[in-house]
Amino acid sequence: MVVPLMVPVVASAVSAVVSAGSATFAAIWPMHFARARRLEAEETARRMKNDLMEILIRVMLQNHLDGLQQSAAEDSCRVEEARLAAEKKWFEGVRPECHPSEEDINQMKATYHYNPGFIHIAVVGSAGAGKSSFINAVRGLSTNHTMAAPAGIIETTRTVTRYPDPRPNSRTIWYDIPGSGTLEVPDWKYFNDMGLYIFDCIIVVIDNRFLDSDLAILRTCEQFKNIEAFLVRSKSDQHIKNMVSQKMGFDPWDPDSDMDDTTRSLFRLTRSQEHQRFIDETHQNVQINLEKGNLPPKNVYIVCNDAMHQTVCTGKIHPTKTIDEAKLLDDVKEFTLKRLQLGCST
Repeated sequence: MVVPLMVPVVASAVSAVVSAGSATFAAIWPMHFARARRLEAEETARRMKNDLMEILIRVMLQNHLDGLQQSAAEDSCRVEEARLAAEKKWFEGVRPECHPSEEDINQMKATYHYNPGFIHIAVVGSAGAGKSSFINAVRGLSTNHTMAAPAGIIETTRTVTRYPDPRPNSRTIWYDIPGSGTLEVPDWKYFNDMGLYIFDCIIVVIDNRFLDSDLAILRTCEQFKNIEAFLVRSKSDQHIKNMVSQKMGFDPWDPDSDMDDTTRSLFRLTRSQEHQRFIDETHQNVQINLEKGNLPPKNVYIVCNDAMHQTVCTGKIHPTKTIDEAKLLDDVKEFTLKRLQLGCST
């Protein structure tokens, strides 16, 4: 009976094998478990490291962005402060300084045909102040003369116009400059855009109002030692006439007005009084405006074009209209002679 004898042997052998496998598995399993735990820990650590790096990068980017935003906000704040400071200076009468380049100066001199052997005088002022009529009067020309500058109630000068002086041996050239403060020529660009820095002399003509644009021109002239500036109050006869008519209650210059001897005497007295009041108030008003504009005191020449024209043409003084016409002509002539002697260089 061989088979029965073999069963215990096989069973014993299988048992031995199973016992041996269990022993081997028991010995190997802790090693595999420890390795798996180590790999899992390493993977967890790697993920945590990556997460930390991502968080760190986000924090750095956010800090950088915050810095840029703060810097931009500070720059914006500085720009706003500069704007407010500029506006404050503007309203206080302080305009940006004019610093033309050598190229700008040469270009403007070529544009205006600047000649070093002549005196170049720019007549400037607000629209309708009477610049063109003034240029005609100081050159001894009537408004209907062929060489006269166009003049009118509205601003007739649109571009800078050059007018040589027609008197023999004159070395003066007059320039009619478009009125400042118009839509075509904004106040803040007036001096630079018109190239006023190349002129030897600038005559600022004012009417019944002393405007910021007039102050701006005078202030900018202070920056240039080569520029002589004169201040002229125009249309004196018209304003005095209005003052007298208002005081008397009618127009005494009206040919149809019938005045008796008493009224005529009152008219002469009123005309004399208003004439002097106009002079006093003009000087006072000009000095007040100059002081408000942080400018030093300056003489103002009170003129009337009719009286100016008569003085230039005949050398005689108008009996009722003349105020400062002769003095202005003398002072401009004196300046011209001195500048020609020194040489016309800017």
